[in-house]
Amino acid sequence: MKKILLILLCFILNDLQAQNKPYSLFLIGDAGDDIVQNDVHKTLQKHLTENQNGGVVFLGDNIYPRGLDGTKDAELKLLTQLHTLRNFKGDWFFIPGNHDWAKGRWKGYKNVIRQANYINKFAKDSLNQPNTKHFFPEKGLPGPVTRDLGNNIVLVFTDTDWWLHRSFYHKVGKEETFKKMDIAYFNRLDSILTAVEKQGKKSIFLSHHPIVDYGEHGYHKGKSWYYALVNYTPLQTFGLLGVNRALNAEMNQPRYMRLADKMYLMLQKHKNVIAIAGHEHNLQVIKRPNSLFLISGSGSKLTPLKRKITQKDCLFNASKPGFMELIFETNGKVDLKVWGGDGKLLNEQKGIF
Repeated sequence: MKKILLILLCFILNDLQAQNKPYSLFLIGDAGDDIVQNDVHKTLQKHLTENQNGGVVFLGDNIYPRGLDGTKDAELKLLTQLHTLRNFKGDWFFIPGNHDWAKGRWKGYKNVIRQANYINKFAKDSLNQPNTKHFFPEKGLPGPVTRDLGNNIVLVFTDTDWWLHRSFYHKVGKEETFKKMDIAYFNRLDSILTAVEKQGKKSIFLSHHPIVDYGEHGYHKGKSWYYALVNYTPLQTFGLLGVNRALNAEMNQPRYMRLADKMYLMLQKHKNVIAIAGHEHNLQVIKRPNSLFLISGSGSKLTPLKRKITQKDCLFNASKPGFMELIFETNGKVDLKVWGGDGKLLNEQKGIF
């Protein structure tokens, strides 16, 4: 009996000690294009080993080009990220991106389910974490799914590709009709953000696709003839069949634009939200009146910024390999560090939120 009480006391003391330390949340996206660990993976692994009181989120496009499709290369690309967790005892999660959904192809739903099962099995067999899940949202559903990390941090997971992938021939997770599920999603998201705000905590909204973006996908390049045909004429029928899947990744595609606008308006109702995404293969820090928007998508690919960013709300941007670290201080302030793949600090923002 004394031994049991001593063990419980040690757990309580360790938990209190962790609560009195800053919590580091690392953010890396689009990291699935290498069959062996690249410099970004190695640098992230070093940080995770040194920051056990923390967590990491892989922000989608975990496997290029078509998710976990049964090939050996696809498995190796996922393992490059999973192996960064070998000596890490903190929180870790994956969310799906459009490439994990087979980049809009018919087997997208199957590949997403396969990836979730693979990750959870790896946690059980290789990391000795048999009773935890690490891939959210589950079952090809949109979410929102929450995880309370303590330290006044609540993660809110969303699968944005659920809206973009869905078409007549393309299966997604389904509980009711699309319209009912869409309404239920936004009602639940509003309830979650309201409850977290009332508790004095911070909501970390996690999605693969950015809601605010000054990069290539968010750049309104004008509507080419094929873009106009597929989206604004009767030929948009092809869009319903998934023929325009290459355009769904662009923010000026009507379906993506409507989704981003709805999510933006919802997040702006609340004053405690940090929205984090990948998708863009660069690094962006954007500060709006009520929200902070981060894009950390250069885990294995790079896309140059298509234009010079002059907007005052963009505090930092770079087309360099790397990832981000949010540091939740014990006084409630949040600091941000942007790390390059070579281990150098690219940018630091004290008290950014």
